[in-house]
Amino acid sequence: MTNLKIEYESGQFIDVDLSDYLLFVGGQNDWKRKIIRSLKRFSVSKTLNELEEGIYGENGIEFYYNEKQLKSKDVNFMFLEDNKSIYNQLSFTKGNLMYQELFEIQHEVDITRQMEILNNELINLEVILNEHLSQFSNSIGSSLGSLLFTDILKNNLSLSYFTEKRDYPLEMINSSELLDEYVKLLESLIKRDEELVWLAIINPESFLEPHDFQYLFEALKRLSSETKQLKFFVFSNRSLELPYTSEDIGKTILLYNDYEQMPEYEIFEQSIERHYPDELKLSESEIVSSFYRISHLIGEEITGDSYISEKDMILLKVINNLLEINISTETSVQTLTQLEKAFLKENN
Repeated sequence: MTNLKIEYESGQFIDVDLSDYLLFVGGQNDWKRKIIRSLKRFSVSKTLNELEEGIYGENGIEFYYNEKQLKSKDVNFMFLEDNKSIYNQLSFTKGNLMYQELFEIQHEVDITRQMEILNNELINLEVILNEHLSQFSNSIGSSLGSLLFTDILKNNLSLSYFTEKRDYPLEMINSSELLDEYVKLLESLIKRDEELVWLAIINPESFLEPHDFQYLFEALKRLSSETKQLKFFVFSNRSLELPYTSEDIGKTILLYNDYEQMPEYEIFEQSIERHYPDELKLSESEIVSSFYRISHLIGEEITGDSYISEKDMILLKVINNLLEINISTETSVQTLTQLEKAFLKENN
């Protein structure tokens, strides 16, 4: 774990420990907005204006990583927050993943050889053109110059997406269809440049299907573990459908009227067990799943119209008590009749 401090207002920091990724959960969207705002503004290597100085102070936004103050140039910041943000990395736009990947291959042997052939053909074309010019002038000649691979990319490249039935313009493709390409380009960038990349994923539930985000989450975990260069942050407004494990608990930042980084799972379970109203008989996976189901409700006022399972409600109240959050946790618990219970057990 490495200590990370993010200034969200002048002299005020969120202080957390980061290994490979962090999950920001909880019902406090104000916290999320402040942290995301700092990440986005810090990623722009530009002096703060007068209004921004009023928020962050004259020294600018300060980030500390491993006890050292960071400069924006030390980290390659990337953001995924909608369909367009994925497409924008796969279209050919200056500075994006596709742009960097294609520009990098200009020095490959096969590319260099083909460019030599192409430029030799240009010389032949220049000779033919001058023959035509000589028919009406002995003084005017032409020169076509030589082509660079980068010139061809800028002026002639168009990208499309191939399927079994037809080809589509890349901008017509849903972001979920481009995730595999996105991960491969990101991996290539990290391994090629060996730079620190911080990727913020904002409300993935709003633009990715659950199974697509599961794929992305597992792929990023693998890439982060293998390269040690990728750190990623997930901000969500509600519980995500992920195969959470006990490993995720210590990498979770709970946002309520305050913030709290969850301890490692063993300590977390012991705390729950000490404050549980009865003997804790839930398994490890059941505790983890229950925690993430209720994570967006912690610190929130729960009314009688909220239908939460009894076990989840108990855990919610235990955690609220542990965090010294004094709010109501009443809910509607409806009892099923014997016929209703039998109906649910019937095979469709």
